[in-house]
Amino acid sequence: MHHVMLDLETFGVRPGSVIRSIAAVEFEVDGRTGDRFYRNVDRRSCEIAGLTIDPETVAWWRTQPAEVEALLRKDPRPLVEVARDFYKWFNGIGPANRMRLWSHGASFDGPLWQAAAEAAGGAVPWAHWNTRDTRTLFDLAMLDIREMQRDGKAHSALDDCLFQIKCVVAAYQRISVDTKAYLHGIQRKPPPEEEDVFA
Repeated sequence: MHHVMLDLETFGVRPGSVIRSIAAVEFEVDGRTGDRFYRNVDRRSCEIAGLTIDPETVAWWRTQPAEVEALLRKDPRPLVEVARDFYKWFNGIGPANRMRLWSHGASFDGPLWQAAAEAAGGAVPWAHWNTRDTRTLFDLAMLDIREMQRDGKAHSALDDCLFQIKCVVAAYQRISVDTKAYLHGIQRKPPPEEEDVFA
């Protein structure tokens, strides 16, 4: 597969914010999904790494359903461990510099995870030229995602990934992309192996 959807839950809206959870799902524009990644992140480990908490975001979280909060508190792992695990997972699903990384908005998930990964002494696994923004695609397709049927919980990072993939597939269909031709066009020779920054 050639695409990954990324979603974060955080204690802030700017790069350098504490990460609560990270999810990613491998997918293709014809609707197929593949491997999934999910981790909750220990708040204290983020603060030790220099990440910060926005009081307004903390107050907003207090208004969210209890079941979402319970999910976010389950088995939190240290930031360094999660950053390393995600880096290895991303590199394990395909040539990392050929994978398109999607997120719901260009200025949130990718930049916040990059700041967190770098604070943990690592890096992001994707190539900067392969980042993709769902909001731009939805505008081009004139797709109002509020009209899309949603499964799962809002602000559950994994459920958000799956919903956003569903919307991306619908947008591609709406703009009449020939997915078979598209998939054929992005088949290329594997790139050279890259150094593992967490090694």
